[in-house]
Amino acid sequence: MDQPFRRKIVLSDDINRALDRVDCFVHRSGFSLRVGRTGEEILDLARRESPNALMTNYFLAGLKGDEVCRALRRGGAAFPILLVGPPSPADVAERCRKSGCDDYIVSPAGPNVLLQRLAAALGIQFRLHTRFPAVISISFGRIVSEFLGYSKDVSEGGILVETNLEIDLGRRLNLRLFLDDRDQPLTARATVLRVDQASDEDQYLLGMQFQSLEPGSAARLKDFIRTRSAP
Repeated sequence: MDQPFRRKIVLSDDINRALDRVDCFVHRSGFSLRVGRTGEEILDLARRESPNALMTNYFLAGLKGDEVCRALRRGGAAFPILLVGPPSPADVAERCRKSGCDDYIVSPAGPNVLLQRLAAALGIQFRLHTRFPAVISISFGRIVSEFLGYSKDVSEGGILVETNLEIDLGRRLNLRLFLDDRDQPLTARATVLRVDQASDEDQYLLGMQFQSLEPGSAARLKDFIRTRSAP
């Protein structure tokens, strides 16, 4: 049985809203987002979910970010904790570091900065958006229909494609990805985990998770992403 959400990230509400405005790897790389509004909610989520990482503001209703971090470390939590707080007074950053956080990010910080630091904590390469043709194949009995789309972003776990096709969540699709000038496209099966309306009302953004890439395809995709990684 598939477990598309076996990897989890806990975010504070403010950070989740900042990242939701951009196309980013957390939406299509098999991660499930858990969002808390108060320090107590974030602490409870992190204890229950055992996430792969936690990113939260220092200023929260109730418990502050350093208090959340300290409580988790005392409980034995070993996952990366990233805190976002003000540049001054200096003792705020010092309190956060002493609480056991892995990274202190000075605010205000834009989405790309947050994503870059989160990707580093997760051991995932932060990538620039890459656009290439993606052919989506859907079978209706013996009839196969194909639709053209273009990538908005890609990771080793999945892809975001812009197309005029609206697909139901959970649908499994066949993809042909034209990563470069080779005659042979990369083929993959993927499951639709996210469907959004694009800025153009006739277009949709499909967030898809790859399913069991062949070793050769996985290696080719990894190499493609590596060569287009942000510095």
